[in-house]
Amino acid sequence: MCELICITIMTLANLIYPFIIGDIVNTIFYQKNMDGFLHLCVIYASIFFFNQFIVATINNFMWSNLMTSFVFDIRRELFKKILHKKGKDLSSLYSGDIISRINNDATDFMNLIFWSILWGYSGILTITVSLYFMFFYNLFLGISTLALVPIVFYTSMFFKKKSQLINSKIYKEKGKLSSFLFEVVKSLQEVKILNATKNVINYYMKSTKLINKMNVDNGKIYIKSERANAFITLLAQLIIFIICSIFIVKGSMQLGSFVAALGYFNMAVNNFSSINGKIVDISKQVVSIERVVDILNEDEEDYKENGIQKQLGKGKIEFRNVVFGYRSDKNVLDGINLTIDDGAKIAIVGKSGMGKTTMVNLIYNLYNVSSGELLIDGVNVNEFNLHSLREQIGIVHQENILYDGSLRYCLSFSNNKDNDEKLIEAIKKAAFYDVFLSLKNGLDTIIGSEGQNLSGGQKQRLAIARIFVKNPKIMIFDEATSYLDSQNEEYIKETLYNMAKDRTLLIISHRFSTIRSCDKIAVLSDGVIKGFDSHENLIKDNETYIELFKEQFSLGDENYDSI
Repeated sequence: MCELICITIMTLANLIYPFIIGDIVNTIFYQKNMDGFLHLCVIYASIFFFNQFIVATINNFMWSNLMTSFVFDIRRELFKKILHKKGKDLSSLYSGDIISRINNDATDFMNLIFWSILWGYSGILTITVSLYFMFFYNLFLGISTLALVPIVFYTSMFFKKKSQLINSKIYKEKGKLSSFLFEVVKSLQEVKILNATKNVINYYMKSTKLINKMNVDNGKIYIKSERANAFITLLAQLIIFIICSIFIVKGSMQLGSFVAALGYFNMAVNNFSSINGKIVDISKQVVSIERVVDILNEDEEDYKENGIQKQLGKGKIEFRNVVFGYRSDKNVLDGINLTIDDGAKIAIVGKSGMGKTTMVNLIYNLYNVSSGELLIDGVNVNEFNLHSLREQIGIVHQENILYDGSLRYCLSFSNNKDNDEKLIEAIKKAAFYDVFLSLKNGLDTIIGSEGQNLSGGQKQRLAIARIFVKNPKIMIFDEATSYLDSQNEEYIKETLYNMAKDRTLLIISHRFSTIRSCDKIAVLSDGVIKGFDSHENLIKDNETYIELFKEQFSLGDENYDSI
């Protein structure tokens, strides 16, 4: 409201200037009144000082604070919304596009409100008052100026529609390109190893050229809009000059009135041009707002704040005829029945794409089952408070994200209250202690974005250490030892099995050397459990398991002789 008041005062003050200038001309030219001239100059200077040095300063100060707080609020809500997206929507995220929406589109949101709406209001107010004075000075001047309104409005809307369509395509392509660049920068080593530098450059150039072409096309629309507006303005000016000259010659209009009318005409025309430009700019800002609103309107993951907050026992897990599919036309899991006793060490094996990781994702309720029930300690996962449930489940994937910062920050990412002794104990359990001892700054060592200063095996051990810090009731290892050598793998397995005495342990692995010591092995194929027993029993008569075992042997498993 304060912004609106300031803009109104500034606009009305600006509208007084042509009237005063007209009076100054008439006072000097016709009345030869020097005292009146000085008096009008003082009034003009006073209004100018009040408008530019007081009201404008207050307005700019308020706008700066409003812009900062508003954009911060929008970015905060966008960030929270992205973090709370449903699991089924995560696969559709483009990282670069999301960053663009948070950083750029949120600013455009505020620009629309201030520069387009508030100053649009100022422009309309200026045009309205200017038209009043044009009619006040001469009826024909007012009618001529008023005729501009529908012409300029139609021209603006014509070009706005074209510009908005192109801007929508530009934003989409920019989001895809940003995501591509993000992925390339994140995996520069792989790009070099694959000798894909040329292809990466070609893709970048092709995408950039497409965006540049669309920007050029958009620029052409903007130029055409400006030139059309300039042509309309020129015709109107010529008409105003002709009308004024006729009435001045006839003696029915004073020179001051002509100067004032010309001032109001220019103000009206300039604001017509400004609104015309703003309408074209709005086409870009509307696209940004739509992109922001699209995210804000998406359904959030239901954290069930009033759900059950139960401290798990050892983590008994029951799949009861569980069916799940990412798409409605195909099920990844098709009637899973499996009971994992609390405190058990269970392996899940199967060919790639059979749904092993999907089963894990259902356990911590990233996705909801399509039908059937999934229970943990006798409670349906859909009834848990998600914060409480996920706090008691720990997962280590084959590929893990290590955040840029210190070793301490990386280890205590989910809980910054962990003490150094607890962190070092987790480091020892994960066979990372020898690396830790070589670090000059210990826990304060900066490990680099995504662990770039660490080898693949070291990053994997650090990710495992992070789960040991969390110390959950259900521990899940999804190909988590794939980067480890036999010695470190054996050490971590021994640590895991010792820890698993009072918790449930799930292991997904293609290495039979990793899973053979588990209490039982679930054999997954075509979305159903084809066997659930010990390695010794499965290897005797379970055809699916035997086939997997033979494939592992044919790939030359270095630990096959010890199985």
